[in-house]
Amino acid sequence: MTRKRWIGWLFVLAGLVLLALWAWQLGRTAQSLRGHVAQAQALTDAPGPIDPAAACELVQGLRGDVVDLRRQAGGLTWLGPLFGWLPEVGGTLRAAPHLLVVADGMTEAGALACGALDPLLVDLSDGGMDGLAMEEVGALLAGRQAELEQARAAVDRARQAWARVDVDALHPVIAERAGTLDRGLSFSRAGLAALVLAPELMGMDGPRTYLVVALNEDELRPGGGFISGVGEVQVEGGELAAMTFRDSYAVDDLSLPYPPAPEPMLRYMGIDLMGFRDSNWSPDFPTAARQAIALYRPGYPLAVDGVVALDQRAVQELVAALGPLEVEGADAPVTAATVVAYVRQAWAPVSGEASGLTEEWWEQRKAFMGALARSAWEQLRGGDYDWMYFALTLLQMVEEKHLLIYLEHPGAEALLAEQGWDGALRPGDGDFLLIVDANLGYNKANGRVRQAAHYAVDLQSSPPTAQLTLVYTHTSTAAVPCQPEIRQDPLYEQMMDRCYWDYLRVYIPQDSELLEAERFPVPGEWLWLGVAESGEVARYPAPEGPWSTLGVMDVLPTASSRSRSFAWTLAADAVQWEPGGGVYLLRLVRQPGAPAYPLTVRVRLPAGSSLLAVEPADARIAGDEVILQMMLERDRDIWLRWGRE
Repeated sequence: MTRKRWIGWLFVLAGLVLLALWAWQLGRTAQSLRGHVAQAQALTDAPGPIDPAAACELVQGLRGDVVDLRRQAGGLTWLGPLFGWLPEVGGTLRAAPHLLVVADGMTEAGALACGALDPLLVDLSDGGMDGLAMEEVGALLAGRQAELEQARAAVDRARQAWARVDVDALHPVIAERAGTLDRGLSFSRAGLAALVLAPELMGMDGPRTYLVVALNEDELRPGGGFISGVGEVQVEGGELAAMTFRDSYAVDDLSLPYPPAPEPMLRYMGIDLMGFRDSNWSPDFPTAARQAIALYRPGYPLAVDGVVALDQRAVQELVAALGPLEVEGADAPVTAATVVAYVRQAWAPVSGEASGLTEEWWEQRKAFMGALARSAWEQLRGGDYDWMYFALTLLQMVEEKHLLIYLEHPGAEALLAEQGWDGALRPGDGDFLLIVDANLGYNKANGRVRQAAHYAVDLQSSPPTAQLTLVYTHTSTAAVPCQPEIRQDPLYEQMMDRCYWDYLRVYIPQDSELLEAERFPVPGEWLWLGVAESGEVARYPAPEGPWSTLGVMDVLPTASSRSRSFAWTLAADAVQWEPGGGVYLLRLVRQPGAPAYPLTVRVRLPAGSSLLAVEPADARIAGDEVILQMMLERDRDIWLRWGRE
């Protein structure tokens, strides 16, 4: 064999050795990556709170795997699109370059965040926040802004890469996790953005004042519940500087001008001016919050930096997450199971009799709110609770609109809007439905009223039509006359056993045409002005956006039920017709504070059509109808696509 051939074979052998070493290293990286992914799955599946230190150690391991993978095989991923024609795996190969960028961005963000928050995470791993004061937390976040911003930029890079991935073309094993990745990317960016904003919101650069509004959904109002009380909370340097709670009736200063009350309040309650306690007439929380700030009179003028509103359900769930509270004046620790009873008992006069309804009782009847809030704050500072469970509870309450947040900070406002956490009404890309009830009866009857809804869409009619049927049932068996009056009962539950004066509004797209609406006359003796009403439904433009509202007053006696129907033509953009088929989109919006209620949506497909896809996927098919049944506990988007047979 010639010398040249020996040299050639030597190069081939060297190449094979290098290839074997590369494959060996790549295999080790892949094995390490699989191991870390399995550990991550086990960590999230394990009962109890996640240990932040263990999670960060795992993130660092994953980061190392991805860096090694990018160095060893990053170049090869760009060959993936050349093999996009392969069955089953072709779509994944086409997406390989983008998927690697997603993994790189997410692990970089995680590693940066863990490094920036290390002192805080170590403290949480040790069982709480008792080792690190809130002031120190604020200072820590203020000093780590560069790292947090860099982490947010890494997440943005991952989101941009993920947006280029055709999810439908991915291998099913990967595609089924797409929803989880979507949420993870969204929450990661939101969490990092919140950490960047936190020092300002915590008053690290100067005092911030927030209103904490107590809503009572037993007396349901469009923006949640009747405003029973309000706290003025000031934070400075990351610590609570001052906290004052007031009865909502003590806020108004009638020496100052007030706007006129909404017409239904004037007509059915005799209220001619809108005070602070009635400021949440709009179901759009930013609108209601701005109105509340404008009408908050103590210390007027006062710079208010935001409004946080929460109802009884939110209080109950947050107490469950924080653990039993030692509340001043309470006979026993207040728990999730007892907090509502505690609130109602604290509201009642000491004697439990009408003789106890004194001026002194009236002035002190909401004093419990301050004691409960101070106890919750001390528990929050002490850290003796499952912080992950608490954070998830906060998120659930925000998404279900039992906890509402408005912040007068451009960055925070944009973050809340981006995540849909601001309680704002937003038009969908098609049909729209929002049912809004307002208890105008000076009582707590909503605690006894149950409701259900049925929405039927007929795409075979020309133009397509919709019919809404609402059913309200008063579960109280107390025999009481429907006499409009302002009366305080000795027991809270007696305030529930009253007739339900409900001013109902239905929000629909503005170019829908009302076809019919059932009428239920109301006797004059049931109404504040003593004048009977025909039950005719009024239609007027919604001030919050491109909708029309159908408004009508109804009175539901105790131990009775009422079914009411409306019909209208669909808005022009509710159905998007396509060659050979079409798409129907519906945004269902939930009223803040309202309890979850059963809702059925039935969509009758165009003649000669067959369903191609639907979201949510648990729809049922019955002939030419698509049927979706749900509990409406949060806003929902529904869409379905059909093709011609």
